[in-house]
Amino acid sequence: MTKTLIAISLALIASGAWAQKTGNRSFDQLDTNSDGALSKAELAGNKELSKRFEKFDANKDGKWNVDEFVKANKDNDERVVADSTITTKVKTALLAEKGIPSTSISVTTYESEVMLSGFVESVAVKEKAGHVASGVSGVKKVQNNLSVR
Repeated sequence: MTKTLIAISLALIASGAWAQKTGNRSFDQLDTNSDGALSKAELAGNKELSKRFEKFDANKDGKWNVDEFVKANKDNDERVVADSTITTKVKTALLAEKGIPSTSISVTTYESEVMLSGFVESVAVKEKAGHVASGVSGVKKVQNNLSVR
């Protein structure tokens, strides 16, 4: 009986049955030590979640539970949607502006900061594109990397 109990216990440990699974697949994949919590080290490979670690560590215990993880992901998802909306608005504004070759201008947005890149014919067009982009609602800053040919 004792040998059987020991064998079963060893089998359970070896199979990972003692690991704390949360039911959140993304969380569980990041939880490399299977302790049911995420440390900053376990999040190190994810830039966006790492940036949010302190903000969403609600109880300041140096690790995230599933709820904290879900809230941080939701916050990042909202940022992505807001940035995509700003990018679309800037592209639309550039397209509507006469004298700006909008199809030659690439627009990217990160945390409400817009970056313009591409080629234009003159410094005046470069400045105009930057001014148009900065006038779009929600834009915090414009990095105008347009090159003049």
